[in-house]
Amino acid sequence: MICLGGIHTAFNLYARACMGRLQQRFAWLFLTGVVTGSAIWATHFIAMLSYDPVLPVGYEPVLTAISLLIAIAATTVGFAIASIAGPHLLLSRLVGGLVVGLGISAMHFTGMSAMSVPGVISWHMDIVIAAILLGAVFGMVSLWLAGSARTMRQKLWGKANLTIAVATMHFSAMGALIITPDPTVPVPPQLISQTYLAVGVAVVAVLMIAIGFVTAMVDRQLRDHVSNRMRILGDSAIEALVLTQHGKIIDTNDSFLKLSGAKQHEVMDQDFLATWLPDTPQAFRNGDIHYVETLLCLDDEEDGLPVEVIRREIPADEISDDTVIYGLRDLRERYAAEKHIRFLAEHDSLTQLLNRTTFNDRLGEALAESDETGIPVTVMCLDFDHFKELNDSFGHIAGDHALRELGKRLGKLLSDDVTIARVGGDEFVVLLHHQNRTNLKQANVHAQEIAQKILDSVAIPIFINEENRAKLSASIGVAHYPTDGEDAESVLFHADLAMYRVKQSGGNDMVFYSSEMDEEYRFKRQLSSNLRKAMDNGQLELYYQPQCHADNQEIYAFEALLRWTDPEMGSIPPNRFIPIAEETDLIVPIGEWVLRTACYEAASWEKPLGIGVNLSAVQLQKHELPDVVASILIETGLDPKRLELEVTETALIHNPARSMKILSDIKKLGVRIAMDDFGTGYSSLATLQNFPVDRIKIDQSFVNKVVANEQACAIIRAVINLSRDLSLDVIAEGVETDEQAAFLANHACNSVQGYKYGHPLPISEYQHVVHPAATEPQTPQTAPNVANRGSGFEKV
Repeated sequence: MICLGGIHTAFNLYARACMGRLQQRFAWLFLTGVVTGSAIWATHFIAMLSYDPVLPVGYEPVLTAISLLIAIAATTVGFAIASIAGPHLLLSRLVGGLVVGLGISAMHFTGMSAMSVPGVISWHMDIVIAAILLGAVFGMVSLWLAGSARTMRQKLWGKANLTIAVATMHFSAMGALIITPDPTVPVPPQLISQTYLAVGVAVVAVLMIAIGFVTAMVDRQLRDHVSNRMRILGDSAIEALVLTQHGKIIDTNDSFLKLSGAKQHEVMDQDFLATWLPDTPQAFRNGDIHYVETLLCLDDEEDGLPVEVIRREIPADEISDDTVIYGLRDLRERYAAEKHIRFLAEHDSLTQLLNRTTFNDRLGEALAESDETGIPVTVMCLDFDHFKELNDSFGHIAGDHALRELGKRLGKLLSDDVTIARVGGDEFVVLLHHQNRTNLKQANVHAQEIAQKILDSVAIPIFINEENRAKLSASIGVAHYPTDGEDAESVLFHADLAMYRVKQSGGNDMVFYSSEMDEEYRFKRQLSSNLRKAMDNGQLELYYQPQCHADNQEIYAFEALLRWTDPEMGSIPPNRFIPIAEETDLIVPIGEWVLRTACYEAASWEKPLGIGVNLSAVQLQKHELPDVVASILIETGLDPKRLELEVTETALIHNPARSMKILSDIKKLGVRIAMDDFGTGYSSLATLQNFPVDRIKIDQSFVNKVVANEQACAIIRAVINLSRDLSLDVIAEGVETDEQAAFLANHACNSVQGYKYGHPLPISEYQHVVHPAATEPQTPQTAPNVANRGSGFEKV
């Protein structure tokens, strides 16, 4: 029991001696030697007390003390040698065990030599040698199996084998002892009696073992406290911690166990980097770098678990040896977030297709590849027809839903040859690779195939709600690199030009780029630039065309019509520059200038005639239009009843609810509203029912055919009757002949406008009308013929 208790305590101390700084290690090794030597020495003399040689026995005190010192010294040196860490661990442990085993023998035979009896002591040398060898062998085995005594198993093996070494050596050696009684042999008087020896052995053994046990227990508690604090700190930081010494795991926190799915006892004493992080670079293993992202090997993860690992080294101190702490963090969420961020950076969030930036990168790569291979690359620009009407009719939520659905459909066309991206609004671009199509003819065929698939997929009606399905079409412009552009910007621009050509032709088709489109674009750009200059330089002017009573041809109002004569290009017809003004939003300031100028002019007339001004579709969508009209009326002093604003059905349908609100607010000012070009729009009867209209203007396309076309006559009669039934005024535009005038008069159309009654001219040509007191009264005459016949070309 003494031997087991002492050796148990000794190996706990030895485990502590294998860590920490050198100075502390010496102290722990010395304490290990004291406890181990004392336990062995006590075991020896307790066994001697139980030996009965049938003769009086005493023990010489000096040799008894020396045997104790030999036991302490030998075990201290042996454990010290075994604790040396280095490239020859096995050798140091075997040598250390040998020193301990031989020290047991040296202590035993020194203790035996201290025994004094009245007789002659002799030995069986063969048994002595065997006992010494047994002690040496079990001593080496004990420290070899114990290693650094970090685990319970190592300690158990060390304790068991060292106990066997002490027992086998002692009892084998006692078997070699021969005592021959001889009364003539003198016995020294200063001997320690067995009674005193028993007391001394008990005191030494219990005291040494108790000191060692208490010291080891206090140290263990202290180290456990520090370890627990570190574990708690790691868990609170939601970070897995692994503590290693000499590369072996000595402790982990719960977060690591949860992350790895392992148990504490399963990971202890494993080579951490080799077992769990085999892919870490050598620089990290050596401590040259302290951060790495790698894979944590798990049994249930084929590819490993992505983790970031931080390495921190803690030098040895009074409590522990050199320790390396590894902090691990699970990177799955971060990698997933980074992947999502990369997706968002490269894709359009609404349609999940590529965005403009990523498409431009892909296009640049494709053009570089085309330069190397000589195979053409095709770019398509795609825009949905009437998408704005869908937004206006059902709202932007429905528009977004339609774009998502169209994005899914287009996404099904993606392949190694086809790349599609959304670049804004309802604008998409397509990049075609022609891997096995080396000439332009083959590229055209491939482009036509893809374009037709796009047109077919877009044509499928889109579910909006239970009552409505939206049916869209697409306009596609196609350009090839390098034939249609020398770089990405130019080929995209030319594809865009081709797409706009499709839109102007009604949409739902594809068109290949041609050089004529470039010329038209340059002309429009020049026209737009000159139009801006014309506004600034006062080159715009108003002409006025009279509106008359059909019976006596008396002028009761004028319609203001915009004219532009450019110093470089000459007279530009309105049907050329008005669409450009609408595309560039110049129509808003131009329209405001026309309204203000016409009101100023009308307010200056001596005769209070009416003045008609056309509103464009763009103006009619501006919420501030009623305020602008009110401000101009106040500014010019014109009576609101004299002002008539003309709108077309086409302008009203862009956003019917908004148009209704704006026209109603204008009507409240006292201004009249006329429906221009009636009969050429989308839903004339519904328009008359829903909008606050005062007068209908019969389009000149019907008036021109009134003599030879019965259908045109029927339409005019129907419009006149409809106006009368609805209590609306009616006026016919484009009246040029006596036959047309007679037909209208016979069918009760009381107001007319056209070349028969007066051409659009500067107001100075009608001074006799607007200022009758300053001029002689005269019957209105047909004005001289001018260029650009047909009032349809003269509308703002």
